[in-house]
Amino acid sequence: MAKIVRFKTKRRDIVLAGLQLALDFSDHVGLEQVAKDALSQCIGNLAPPESWGFIMLNPDQQRTVIKAISDGPQPLSTLKVWNSVISFIAYDRNGEIMASRNQIAEAAGVLPADATRALSRLVDIGVLTRIARGRYQVNPFVAWSGPLHKRELAAKDSKPVLVAMTGGKA
Repeated sequence: MAKIVRFKTKRRDIVLAGLQLALDFSDHVGLEQVAKDALSQCIGNLAPPESWGFIMLNPDQQRTVIKAISDGPQPLSTLKVWNSVISFIAYDRNGEIMASRNQIAEAAGVLPADATRALSRLVDIGVLTRIARGRYQVNPFVAWSGPLHKRELAAKDSKPVLVAMTGGKA
């Protein structure tokens, strides 16, 4: 039987900093995605949020996203996946979604194949950007987790999902 030990604050902080550093440089050293996911999960297990995290949503863009999802194929599965994706936005990692397709599917209560289709649909809508195979980043005009000034920097390289039309003009 395993013994559960709580890290002391200083030791936990050092371990977390080391894990975060390894994750931050994982692309530079060629770490495989499975290892990145394991590092992310370790960080989450060792550093459960002391308080609730906050995800910022742009209300206008959110309504536009919901309309686009509703107008497309498999709207219920896609909406479930979108809501699950929001919960996996990593704090202060440029909107990166820190979950695998299977984790997203499980959280959404859909089959992995349905999650794949929904993620592709969200990329088509412009809500997500595919940054690597099986890795996504949320559009900073739609949602964000982290300092606002970093969202503004990320938004310089992005554009809103859709612009509402008024009288035939954007």
